[in-house]
Amino acid sequence: MSFRIYVDESGTHSDQWLVIGMLFVPDHGRLHSALCAVKDKHSYYNKSPKLSSKYKETHLTKFKSRYDVAVAKDWINLFLLHDCYYRCVVVDWSIWDGSYFGDPFDPEALEKRRAYKKWSEMLLHPELKSPQGGRQIHHAKLYLDRLRIMYGYDVLDHLRFRFTENYKGEAPYIDEFQHTDSWRDANQCLQLCDLLTGCMYQALVPSPMAEKTAPRDYLEASLKPLKVDRLAPGFWKQYAPNTLTQHFPKFAAWFWKPTEEGRRKGKKRRGQ
Repeated sequence: MSFRIYVDESGTHSDQWLVIGMLFVPDHGRLHSALCAVKDKHSYYNKSPKLSSKYKETHLTKFKSRYDVAVAKDWINLFLLHDCYYRCVVVDWSIWDGSYFGDPFDPEALEKRRAYKKWSEMLLHPELKSPQGGRQIHHAKLYLDRLRIMYGYDVLDHLRFRFTENYKGEAPYIDEFQHTDSWRDANQCLQLCDLLTGCMYQALVPSPMAEKTAPRDYLEASLKPLKVDRLAPGFWKQYAPNTLTQHFPKFAAWFWKPTEEGRRKGKKRRGQ
């Protein structure tokens, strides 16, 4: 089955939380068309002369109106309706310890560079080796928002090396890795990933603006029938990382925490 994988992050400049999200879409064309139809229904069009796009970008951090919220709710409905699923890793910076990604005397920037790469790899790896629903991923295309820290940290190059170097088999897991701009009309599914990732971040750091918290509340209520009672950390931390997607195949959040095994592996990665 041909997949497209969209990668985004929220909390880029936060000193509290970081969320790295991935949206796995096996039938990109149908979902993309449905997302565009929602924007047409709400006349959600671009008015900025700086961007050569038909549609306004669905970007939660810029939500200011009821039209933003209406589009977000309809998009969440489409996420639940379509054959796609979402994974994210959440990092609590208050428990950050760079020594898990190198030696104590390494610069913090280098430790964080390694950490971003490893978190992305650990989020992607289970979906390729033990795919949700038993659907093996081959010839996937992976898209990363160009304007994020992960772009500056060369995360895409790391994932390309990790999942293609010394690969043995007729069909690679991922055969195309792209940096792209999320505002482009072709990237509606990447914008959906941004919306879901932003909602997860809003569960951790709520905005005082109702237009930003309303999509979060709507997503949280919509996930209850799937046994996701709430988006708060206490809910997700009840489950072991290796069983999360078994319990929650549609939407799952893994809260990273340091381990001694991670510290040992970090020391072996010196020089990356």
